[in-house]
Amino acid sequence: MRILHAFGLVLLVSSAACVGIVGGDDTSAAESEAAATPSVSLPLRRLSRKEITNTIGDLIAIALPAESDAVKAAVAPVLARLPDDAVVPAAGEARGGFRRVDQALQQGHADITYAVATAIGDQLTSSPARLEAAFGTCINESPNDACVTSFLKRFGERVLRRAVTDEDVAFYKTPLGGAQAVASSLADVVALLFTSPDLLYFVERAGGGDATARTLDAYELASRLSYHFWATLPDDELLAHARSGDLLRDDVYAKEVHRLAASDRARPMLDELFGEWLRLEELDRLDARVGEPVFDAFVKSDVPTAALRQNMFADVLDAAAWEARRGGSIADLLRNRRSFARTSDVAAIYGVPVWDGIGDPPEPPEPARAGLITRAAFLASGSANTRPIMKGLRVRMGLLCDKIPPPPPEAAATHVELSPTQTTREVVEALTQAPGTSCSGCHTSLINPIGFATEGFDALGRARKVQTLFDKFGNVIAERQVNTVTVPRIVPGDDRVANDARDVTRLLVESRKVEACFARHYFRFAFGRNETALDEPLIKALAEDAKAKSIAELLESVALRPEFKSKITIKEGT
Repeated sequence: MRILHAFGLVLLVSSAACVGIVGGDDTSAAESEAAATPSVSLPLRRLSRKEITNTIGDLIAIALPAESDAVKAAVAPVLARLPDDAVVPAAGEARGGFRRVDQALQQGHADITYAVATAIGDQLTSSPARLEAAFGTCINESPNDACVTSFLKRFGERVLRRAVTDEDVAFYKTPLGGAQAVASSLADVVALLFTSPDLLYFVERAGGGDATARTLDAYELASRLSYHFWATLPDDELLAHARSGDLLRDDVYAKEVHRLAASDRARPMLDELFGEWLRLEELDRLDARVGEPVFDAFVKSDVPTAALRQNMFADVLDAAAWEARRGGSIADLLRNRRSFARTSDVAAIYGVPVWDGIGDPPEPPEPARAGLITRAAFLASGSANTRPIMKGLRVRMGLLCDKIPPPPPEAAATHVELSPTQTTREVVEALTQAPGTSCSGCHTSLINPIGFATEGFDALGRARKVQTLFDKFGNVIAERQVNTVTVPRIVPGDDRVANDARDVTRLLVESRKVEACFARHYFRFAFGRNETALDEPLIKALAEDAKAKSIAELLESVALRPEFKSKITIKEGT
């Protein structure tokens, strides 16, 4: 068994190595390899941590439906050790990105998937009852070779996500050595099956040459579709269409795209997409400074807990899901000022009752609470001080996809401290907008103005007209009027004045740049890689879709495109 498992492990690692997946934690090496041989399609993309976890859970439920919870619980401690995926930004971007893009292969991926496979094999064969449930009552017959073959044909189709050939059956029966299958050797069969590259990677057979394009077969298409919307293997209905080949018919495929996208099972995909596009994880802990005099004086009775950060995230993600469900667009999401706070802490920040998830969510009383950029998750900082620079960068780079030059070396160590005599805006202006300094160009015209527009909200996201200034003991020294008037220049050359976040939101919507930026990010998410110059026509087409279609239609539009349904590999320069 150990030799056969090792062979399965070698097969996994050698498959990765032959397509340039880099082992260990050397992300710079991975970037260098990608730069050396850029292509439109990853030769062999591995499943993300989330996708592997979901897939293992679903396969266990298929194999042992009556005892799946117990088996999952037994396997969970091993599976939890699987390496996390990193957020991978695009070239030239220091922040943002998607975990789906992370293709670094660490030793832990091989070690833990091997351990998980072994644990599943042991669990499925740990008792006569489980053996019968997984393999069928025929497993007790002698000889039981036909029963094992039937199991591999049936269950192997789910694990490998393709039709099982006679050669597959012969390979996965190798641990039996031609003898009568017993519990220990059947455990080896299961473990070998669960270490297959077909399970752990998106194995799509492409043609050779410098420029190739091949339509995915029905099984490959079903797999790509299911993992895109549900982050797991195809369900019975989708698998049946793949098995029959009907999925290759345009009408059947379009119906399946809509079924998967409209399902409640697509909600985690929506959360992942919007959560990573909007860089929610960049928000620091909100309870880290509880107990510090200035912070305690600032928050007053609204003392943040460890849960507040996630509750703020949920408000943003519920807004995106609500707009998707009601046929809203990206522009509607930008303008949506309703509170989706399901907890009292976020509701108190907005000054509204808790939303129960039924009917229309309430609207906050403060008019300047204009939409997406004034949601608490975009405003909070984890301290008593707002962060206009970070707020500006987040909008400029995350929502508009504008390029900002890296800061000069001396700026890296500059921290904006809370002043007892000046507003945060005044401190930031003095630090970054002094004429003739290396910082002033970008900060004056690109970064600071957007951040200043939301200074009508404090570092917890509460609306304010004045900024309260404290001494180091938390005593109130003074109150200063906040200034939210800016020239945000959402579009180069546009020198219109914005009085507050409402005007900036209007300019964001008018620019249509957010839709184009979302299209670029959705491309990265959908295809599991960052774009090359060869992808620009597709991204431009997606941007036009984003401007004309609802969020729900847009999410489906990617899967309906020929590029999604094809395996394309084109080396740059050919």
